[in-house]
Amino acid sequence: MTKLLLNKSLIYIIIGGLFWVATINSCAYYNTFYNAQQYFEEALKDYKKEKDSKMSVALRRKFDSAIEKANKVIIEYPDSKWTDDALYIIALSYYYKGDYIGAKKKFEEFIMQYHRSELLPEIEIWYGRDLWKMGEHELALHHLRKISTSIDDPLLLSEVYYAIAELFQEQNDRDSSLFYFTKVTKLGKGEDIYAEAQFKIAEIYLERDQIQEAVENLKRVSRYSPPPELKDQMQILLAKIYRESGRYDEARELIMVKLNDPENENIWKALELELALIYLAEEDYEPAMSRFSHISETYKRTPESAEAYRYRAKLNMTYFHDYEKAQNQFDMVSKEDPKSKFALEAKQKSLDIKRFFKVKKNLDASVKQILELNKTLTESEDKTIKEIDENISPEDLKKAVEEQEMARRKQIDTLAVFADYYKNIYEMAELYYFNFQQVDSAVINFEKIAHSDLYNPYIEKAFYALYYVYDNEQDSVTASFYKNVLREQYPDSPYLSFIEKKEIILPKMERDAEKLYLKSEGLFNSDPDSAITFLISIHDNYPLFLYGEKSVLSIAWLYQHRIFNIDNAILWYKSFMDFYPNSPFFSDVQHQYNELSDILANITNQDSTGVLPPTLQSETKDLHVIPDNASIELDTSSTTTELPIKSGTSIKTTEDKIQK
Repeated sequence: MTKLLLNKSLIYIIIGGLFWVATINSCAYYNTFYNAQQYFEEALKDYKKEKDSKMSVALRRKFDSAIEKANKVIIEYPDSKWTDDALYIIALSYYYKGDYIGAKKKFEEFIMQYHRSELLPEIEIWYGRDLWKMGEHELALHHLRKISTSIDDPLLLSEVYYAIAELFQEQNDRDSSLFYFTKVTKLGKGEDIYAEAQFKIAEIYLERDQIQEAVENLKRVSRYSPPPELKDQMQILLAKIYRESGRYDEARELIMVKLNDPENENIWKALELELALIYLAEEDYEPAMSRFSHISETYKRTPESAEAYRYRAKLNMTYFHDYEKAQNQFDMVSKEDPKSKFALEAKQKSLDIKRFFKVKKNLDASVKQILELNKTLTESEDKTIKEIDENISPEDLKKAVEEQEMARRKQIDTLAVFADYYKNIYEMAELYYFNFQQVDSAVINFEKIAHSDLYNPYIEKAFYALYYVYDNEQDSVTASFYKNVLREQYPDSPYLSFIEKKEIILPKMERDAEKLYLKSEGLFNSDPDSAITFLISIHDNYPLFLYGEKSVLSIAWLYQHRIFNIDNAILWYKSFMDFYPNSPFFSDVQHQYNELSDILANITNQDSTGVLPPTLQSETKDLHVIPDNASIELDTSSTTTELPIKSGTSIKTTEDKIQK
């Protein structure tokens, strides 16, 4: 009996031991998963704060730590109930890091292994978003529409429709986006997603300039019990609606009430930006500049600060005419917010001002040379090249030949100096008109060329430029005058042909490159992957043109700031430096390349692949490499006719009112 009791006691001890072992193991893999979850939630929280700016190395490391801990759960505890949650964390961490290829692999792995998981519907939605990010737009929409037919839960179905609406919104397809956001609002109330969808509807109506519909739909947001953050956004959007509809007093009153309430402190920067834009719309430039300056100094490293710097720069460039300040402020846009939608425009404007200073320096040098030449020409008694008498002595003949050659060289030099002088004035006039919106300054410089006969190859072109400016400014009388001057003095002018027949006489390849670039530029925000396809084509086919250079730079910028693929951004920046070592962009590109390379060196376990630059796609492909001494600038002394025409459409906005 005692022996039996001992045996039973032993059995209980063994069972108890096994229970405690199981409990300890369960705690171990739960703790590991809990750590992964904590890292992921912290990273996600930081991501929402940083989503409008550059992803920091620290944030990437948090996502990497979440991946590492979640992988440990799957590898060391493959039979635990947390493996699907762990894979969910891994897939989304890759997605948020911008590694869409890595995320795609994990999403597909989840769908294959955990087809009964409660997380599967959410994974399916994220998979559709990931396909879109990879440029598989049709496949993404097909996938999301397909899963929408098999979902019964209204909240999950709302998420699917919301995702589809966002995808159409990225493509600037407002009608389709509006349709799906509306479908979301019809599925329920009480959840944030319904209020957010209704808010998006109001934004779309404002974008379509349907002010009344925007106001009505904004009011409807309140029906869905919006969260505090969305209520703040509603106030900002209402102020924007009032401003864009010209109801400045109402907008100002609303903003001032909110600015005087400490509870609205988190939206003060957005409200102050709206207030500054009201002053700008009213053409009250001094208060506008003061308010923009206050924003950029008070709310540093924010999207609002970046936008304020942009407007400060535009005012300095077009109204206050302080180009040096304008250049510095344009450079500040990307420093304040590297992901700003104005970053690329600001960089180009900064380069325009650099070009202006360069042209001005060249013009000053040309003026000095001309003053010296004029003095020489005035002092010279005989400006013609004398013919040589062949009957003179050999010694005198040699001396006469040398004098004739010297006179010929002096004449050639004189023509070159004057040609360069007029070229610089013409470039200055173009910059004033097209880049700085200073019509009067442009006209003065074009007229300076048109009314100067001395060694001037630019008169015909200047007459056309004056016609173009006055026609564009809707002064038909003056435009007609310059057209008649062209007809009388240059009846065979290709510029006259363009005016009367609308035949643009530009190098065909340059026109083709420009058309492709403008097309790609329209897709930078809505469809960066398609934009890159166009840009690669431009570089492959027109590497020697200005747009070939701009295309490589734009590809690198898009990978860095829109697609968030550091590997490809680095490759394209490197490709730019290899192709265009003499570019004015070179130092900026080199800085970006070094900065991204340092970031990449600190990131481990990267599994990113993607489109490679042309220099790396094939060793045998003819890349038309530009020699070191080549110039990408068009030769204005060429016989090919260039017209001072800016392509693209003009949209009247508040900033268009900044005129001299």
